[in-house]
Amino acid sequence: MNYGINKMQKLKEFVLYTKKYLSIDDAYAVMANAKAMGINERSMVETAGAAIAENLSRKHRNDRITFVCGPGGKGAIGMAAARHLMDIADVQLAFLGNPDDIHSDSLKFNYRIAESIVDIEVIDSEGIGKLRSMLKKSDDVVDAIIGIGMHGRLGETMSRAIRAINDSNKYVISIDVPSGVNGDTGSKNINAVAPDMLFAIHKMKSFLEKGKSDYSVNILNTGIPTSVELMTGPGDVMLATKPRFINANKYEHGTVAVLGGSSDYRGAPMLSGMAAEHALAALKTGSGYVTVISPEDSLVNEQRPMPELILKTISKKRFSAEDIAEIKSVRHEAMVIGPGIKEDYFDYKGFSELLAYEKSASKWIVADAAALKMLSRYKNLIGSNMVLTPHTGEFKHLCGIDLSKRDLNSKIYTAIDFAKTYGCTLVLKGNDTIITDGTRLKINKAESPTLSTMGTGDVLAGIIASYISINKGSLFESAAAGVYVHTQIGEMLNEEMGLHATAYDVAVSIPRIIKEFDRISY
Repeated sequence: MNYGINKMQKLKEFVLYTKKYLSIDDAYAVMANAKAMGINERSMVETAGAAIAENLSRKHRNDRITFVCGPGGKGAIGMAAARHLMDIADVQLAFLGNPDDIHSDSLKFNYRIAESIVDIEVIDSEGIGKLRSMLKKSDDVVDAIIGIGMHGRLGETMSRAIRAINDSNKYVISIDVPSGVNGDTGSKNINAVAPDMLFAIHKMKSFLEKGKSDYSVNILNTGIPTSVELMTGPGDVMLATKPRFINANKYEHGTVAVLGGSSDYRGAPMLSGMAAEHALAALKTGSGYVTVISPEDSLVNEQRPMPELILKTISKKRFSAEDIAEIKSVRHEAMVIGPGIKEDYFDYKGFSELLAYEKSASKWIVADAAALKMLSRYKNLIGSNMVLTPHTGEFKHLCGIDLSKRDLNSKIYTAIDFAKTYGCTLVLKGNDTIITDGTRLKINKAESPTLSTMGTGDVLAGIIASYISINKGSLFESAAAGVYVHTQIGEMLNEEMGLHATAYDVAVSIPRIIKEFDRISY
């Protein structure tokens, strides 16, 4: 995913459409997307360490500073900061744990450099006395023990080290999240560092939004431009992928319905259905539940590329009140409406009743193709439970604005205004696909035209609907993940098949991309 520095610079004006506070999951997603763009962990650690050292050098030059480092990424940043400070301050380094058990590449790298320059005091649960002695001789203490990676109850060594820091009565600086504090909720473990100052890495974490802190907060650069958060990446798929419980049944991981098809376009709803089925079944611990609903003359029953799909039929000529009853009987959390349906299949009464039922039943809609044409006539029906997926031609019908010759920034502003006005989530498809709900923004860059072929939009609609059903909503996040997955399949197939891939190839290739994000919960 190479977007180019110049284009990233041009997106800076849209950073207000990114989050001010990051949850733990958000932070990992940002790092994953940065890595996908070529900003590796070692580079991030080095930049953060240098920024901490620069800040400390202004007010703590010539101080004796003790860095207390844990065995994770926060410890790596502490080691890097200590190294940068060694020429201008009296630095002491304490490491909690066994150096032989270090798994982080960036921590191994920084530990190896640091131990060649300064003695590192290795502290275990029996050596807390040595740590207290170091703290007693210090002016300042840097807490680099554990941050957003904290899980469960703190171990004895960390817990006792935190108590020693709090008992030291020294000036304490925490990196990113005070050790022992949950980065999302602010709740404290059995012990938690009480700092005087906090260096937030890249952005403040969610716990700071929930209550007033008793310490100052400085936000530090990690070499990740905030505009990186505007780009889709593997981190968005991480956010949209939920763990599959080992004992889950087919309903618990998302149910999708696809309403589409006609005598002319019999395969369109099947492509959406196949996409939904693949996205839902990827964890291989069960299967999702997907139903394709088509008019009687679509002959969809004769086409069974996936026998797992449930098939239902509705009125042949025109959607009716009886069809609403049929749809009510179909188990689904998200519905794709539109692929392959004739433009005159819906009238206002039938279409509005369908949308009203879906909203009243707290179900979500992905509107594509014929559904978009209906919504372009009756914009009052656009709702907050909808994801609209137009290309620029369909968008022109929706709002009367021709974006075909506009630059990217102009398209972005127009898309944001539309989503904000109608309260929906918009996926404006193109080489640079724009995803926005009016308050947040993502851009997805396609490197090849592989997906510019019949039916691939139906597949995208199915993928998005699957993620929505998995997440029980989260329309913006689900749309961003779906668009990224769709594009990555296209790039993979371009390498294998050139420009000769079909929509069917895209649909059946979904697990090849998303399987790396599988998580099973026991």
